[in-house]
Amino acid sequence: MNRKPLLRFTIFLLRWVVIPFVFIEVAMTLANNHLGDSFHIYDPDLGYRIRPHEWGSNSLGFNDREYPLARTPGIPRIMVVSDSYNWMGRQTGNYTHLLEERFASETGMPKVEVLNTGYPGTHTGEQLAMLRKFGLPFQPDLVVLGFFAGNDFVDAKPFIKRIAVNGMLMEIDKRREIRLFGLTIVPESRLWVFMQQKWKVYQAMQKADERHKVDSASKSDDGTMTEEVFDAVELARMDFCNLDGYAQGRYADRIAHVKENILEMRRVLQERGIDFKVAIYPDEFQVNKALEDHLFEKHRLDRGAYDLDLMQKILVDFLKKNGIDHLDMLDRFREEGENRRLYELRDTHWNLEGNRLASELLYDWLAPRYGSK
Repeated sequence: MNRKPLLRFTIFLLRWVVIPFVFIEVAMTLANNHLGDSFHIYDPDLGYRIRPHEWGSNSLGFNDREYPLARTPGIPRIMVVSDSYNWMGRQTGNYTHLLEERFASETGMPKVEVLNTGYPGTHTGEQLAMLRKFGLPFQPDLVVLGFFAGNDFVDAKPFIKRIAVNGMLMEIDKRREIRLFGLTIVPESRLWVFMQQKWKVYQAMQKADERHKVDSASKSDDGTMTEEVFDAVELARMDFCNLDGYAQGRYADRIAHVKENILEMRRVLQERGIDFKVAIYPDEFQVNKALEDHLFEKHRLDRGAYDLDLMQKILVDFLKKNGIDHLDMLDRFREEGENRRLYELRDTHWNLEGNRLASELLYDWLAPRYGSK
């Protein structure tokens, strides 16, 4: 049997396919945070964070100005830990900045610093890791955990870690995470994941362009998402409020994970003499009656099978039992939402009016202790 053709073919595959592929995979692993100008970068402790100085972020990737680690004597320092809600309105229109401005205007001088330390897409477990790594060195007097009722329970999968793979987020089981030279080794080809993501981005841009042409022709309002996508997002969040699903323990592991993280966050802060409070932000389907009716009617849902306040009830009951001071914004947002729009159109986040209202509620809650002269 002549083995030379097989040998030549094997050498060809090694030279032109296998070796180049391995080289590309190794290069993409080593250049994980340097491939392009992606919004997300890899962090060995958090899994991902925001690229410094991206979209106006500071050197730690937070939507805020730079603050020195050293404290200014006599000036209280409040740190707000949350998710993408700390990004809406960019720096000057975000509720954290508006809260700092409110303290300054009421006291006559900037006597309170409000540090915005939120990363989009994070839940309490990831925020705890962020607090340990980046928050504690700033030595705040108070940490406010901004809990978004819409998805902070739903997203808190106990053993899932989201990591940035060449700018894209990938979920892995953190119990099976393998690191080499400080980098997570992912189970899939980075090149293949990269190509898939680029294709999805291209398709999304094409659809967005088509939608823009249709909207322009009809002169309709242009929300962040299409109505179809927005409905799907809100409907998925409402699933948490299904009473049968809750009774069956559908999200029990995630609820327990959130509670564990909150208690651990309090413990870490108490050890350092730092005060801890929780502010609860409502989802739009809880505030906007028209949206609530639309979802129930369009999808023919039984209203009696849902408790739209379930997230708040679970969390408030837990916080009361553990003596953790908290602010539930739901009732006030519902009241104000009857007369004005508080959320961006088809977006799930607050608009400027919503950010202003949140800053006012936080100020009234915190000013008695931190805003006095």
